[in-house]
Amino acid sequence: MDIVLEGLLEAIEDEIAAQEKYQYLKEQTDDQKAKALFEQLIKDEKGHEKLLRSRYEALKDHLE
Repeated sequence: MDIVLEGLLEAIEDEIAAQEKYQYLKEQTDDQKAKALFEQLIKDEKGHEKLLRSRYEALKDHLE
């Protein structure tokens, strides 16, 4: 597999790991402002993941 595609897959995995970390941290606090912050960070990471997946698919299709 092309090194660029591999790099994008790793970046997608990093985004998923960040979502999981923020979800864990959100569950560890009772502070509503902190919960809201972590929820926004989760949303941001999901957006990054979606963008990376679309770029991965576009590049993969282009290279085939």
